[in-house]
Amino acid sequence: MIWCPRCDQGWVTPARARGQSETFRLCHECDTVWVDREPDANPPFLILEEYAARFGLDGLWSNIEVLERKPGA
Repeated sequence: MIWCPRCDQGWVTPARARGQSETFRLCHECDTVWVDREPDANPPFLILEEYAARFGLDGLWSNIEVLERKPGA
């Protein structure tokens, strides 16, 4: 788990959309999503709402399964 290079305010953890097998990395603070690459501050990246829409889901945390808990959680 790493500190978000984009917002510098939250942890980035592995996650997946409910009902999907594809994993991605997600910042707990700014909701930035990185698919198929390591997180960095430069595009391309998506926002959770955009990513979830690919699967017909709302960009709500209830539609996300976090695979690793952030420190202190």
